[in-house]
Amino acid sequence: MRGKYIYLAVGTLTGLLWALPVLGSIRFLLTVAAFFFIIKLDEKGKVAFFSCAAMGFLAGHFAEDRNVTAFTGKEDKWSVSFSDEMVVDGDLLKATVTADNNEKLRLLYRLSSSEEGDELQRELVPGTLCYVAGTLEEPEGKRNRYGFDYRSFLKNQHIFWQLKVDRFALSSCIQKEKSVKEHIFHWRVKGINHLKTVFPENLQPVGAALLFGDRSLTEEDVTKAYQRLGVIHLLAISGLHVSLITSLVYYAMIRIGIVKETAQMILLAALPIYALLAGGSPPVVRAVLMTVLVLLSVRFYHRFTALDALALSFMAVVFLDPYFIYQAGFQLSYLISFSLLLSSKFILSFPVSFLGKMFAITSVSQAAGLPVLMYHFYEVSLYSFIANLFFVPFYSFLVLPSLLIIYFLSFTLKSAVIFLEPLRFLLEQVDQAAIKVSEWPGAVIVTGQPNDVLLAIICLLSTVVFFQWEKTQDWKRISVLLLVMIGMPVTVHTYSIKGEVSFIDVGQGDAILITLPFNKGNYLIDTGGLLPFQKEEWQKKKKDFSIGEHILLPYLKGRGITRIDKLFLTHSDYDHIGAAEELFGQITIKEMIISPGAEAKPVMRETIEQAAMHKIPVRYGKYMESWQEGEAYFQIVSPADEHYEGNDDSLVIYALLGGKKWLFTGDLEAEGEKRLVEHFSMDIDVLKVGHHGSRSSTTEPFMSKTTPETAIISLGKNNRYSHPHKEVVDRLQQHGAAIWRTDLHGEIVYTYKEGKTGTFSVVRP
Repeated sequence: MRGKYIYLAVGTLTGLLWALPVLGSIRFLLTVAAFFFIIKLDEKGKVAFFSCAAMGFLAGHFAEDRNVTAFTGKEDKWSVSFSDEMVVDGDLLKATVTADNNEKLRLLYRLSSSEEGDELQRELVPGTLCYVAGTLEEPEGKRNRYGFDYRSFLKNQHIFWQLKVDRFALSSCIQKEKSVKEHIFHWRVKGINHLKTVFPENLQPVGAALLFGDRSLTEEDVTKAYQRLGVIHLLAISGLHVSLITSLVYYAMIRIGIVKETAQMILLAALPIYALLAGGSPPVVRAVLMTVLVLLSVRFYHRFTALDALALSFMAVVFLDPYFIYQAGFQLSYLISFSLLLSSKFILSFPVSFLGKMFAITSVSQAAGLPVLMYHFYEVSLYSFIANLFFVPFYSFLVLPSLLIIYFLSFTLKSAVIFLEPLRFLLEQVDQAAIKVSEWPGAVIVTGQPNDVLLAIICLLSTVVFFQWEKTQDWKRISVLLLVMIGMPVTVHTYSIKGEVSFIDVGQGDAILITLPFNKGNYLIDTGGLLPFQKEEWQKKKKDFSIGEHILLPYLKGRGITRIDKLFLTHSDYDHIGAAEELFGQITIKEMIISPGAEAKPVMRETIEQAAMHKIPVRYGKYMESWQEGEAYFQIVSPADEHYEGNDDSLVIYALLGGKKWLFTGDLEAEGEKRLVEHFSMDIDVLKVGHHGSRSSTTEPFMSKTTPETAIISLGKNNRYSHPHKEVVDRLQQHGAAIWRTDLHGEIVYTYKEGKTGTFSVVRP
């Protein structure tokens, strides 16, 4: 059977994909590939293949059936066990805990002081059992296309509820007898704490990341820089790191006189423990399982090929938990490893120099990972190829061994950390250089997320690239294929035949994106924004949630949008313009248009100053100014003067597009509505309801004059203002307007083709 296990792994994956919810095109593509696989098998091989496919299907089916909660959401008394490490981030304690029925929950607790946080971090070690009072909340689902689906993310880890604890008293906690896994996680916590004690502060993040797989200490600007350079995988424990650490330990044991057989048995016992100490990420689990299988084959004289080890490790992982297949890290780890093993002949044909081999390995890895990167992250790094050639050897052969050796020495000789000083200085320079280079123009190509069919085509092209490498090594043809793989989603998104008006769900605020067909224009009306609250230093989170970074930028990247032709900031309220600064420097903004006199308010002044720093032209929206792109027509119909007085001086935009008449009103209130209908006879089809449905807007005279068929209210779920007010909703219903609300419906989208009317759809959370 040696050399055939890869067929069984493909069979297992095929069965899984028919049992679990996945993209139909990928399921079809793999099924077709599986058909060509089994043609080469003999009768016994075909029986084994279909047996594995059946087992994969059953494993996925049973996993889907069992992946449900036993709780109703009404429970309020809990006994929970801290089976994993917990994190204190500012004034919030977060942990994954296990209830007494073995169901996992995501625990959240608001700290009252920094001292309480320190005490809980010391006492709540893995294995602690606590009795607490708290309420269950469903995790938030995806509210916008291309947004992060936290509910699905937790569901794939078999977590269905967030447990919000009201009060935490350590007197209600006991130390129960720890399981083996909890003991290991406790060692991990102690190991990280020791690292924090002995390592210099600026080496603690990289030490925790490379030795324990904990990236929570890494500075945000460094993380972003490494992401843009395509080397973020180095700030985690990768399969290469596991192999290097295993080799170092094995070599050290041989050097001190331990016989090979004993050294191998020690590694077999230690590697599963190390997988948990390192956080149990998919690359670590894969590398550990492969190493264990190879050691077992050597120990018992049943030689596995590396491909066999990869296939068997894959089957072991997915039978243990089929939901691993949804993780981007899992997909990248196995896909790249599989591609490297299949391309070993190509890699070995390169010059024997270290740089030549690195060039070949990097080429294969980058090409193999392209479909996954485009689907999950909507962009590819242009510098990743060169960056990997430098960063992989630097981290793998200098940083990792140095940190590992000094870390172990520090238990007996604390002064050993002085030898890290040159590394600390060097790493500081490398990080600063990475940040600067990542800010260069063109560091990444935003591809947008490929649709179902396009992703299948990209996967097919990736396969063709590897065949070309194997057979011809025609670099011109290969380069063209890679450019086509990247260029296809860019072209499809940029020159879409469809136009859209998208009311993005940014919580309590407005953000409306208008994209015209065939790339004729992208207009963003407001950006939303969170009002900053004063906090004490200890309460500040390492990474606060922001509308721009966590909603708008992923949304724009997912749609392949890198250019905004006109950014309208309707007025100077934070919930309309607060996130604008977060877009500057991230996407191209041709011009920013504000309400006349709006710079009188500090938030608008600051936004204008930031725009100037990024060389974005800023101007007033002129009364009665109009423009036309294709069949779309726009006109600014308010305000009529340059004396800014607040909501009633919001920029109001009238538009004809997609076969409908639109009115975008910002936070226009009763007085502004009155002035508007006095000057214009406005029979409109779609109204963006003013001021989030406040009773100060959408008055009876205004409704009587405008008579909209559809009303869209942009507002936050359970907002503190009780928007929309009942009288506004009643008035809209009395006038026969269909009501769409972002708090209930999530993102609201109107899609049309040029010259035709369109349809509304929503992204229900």
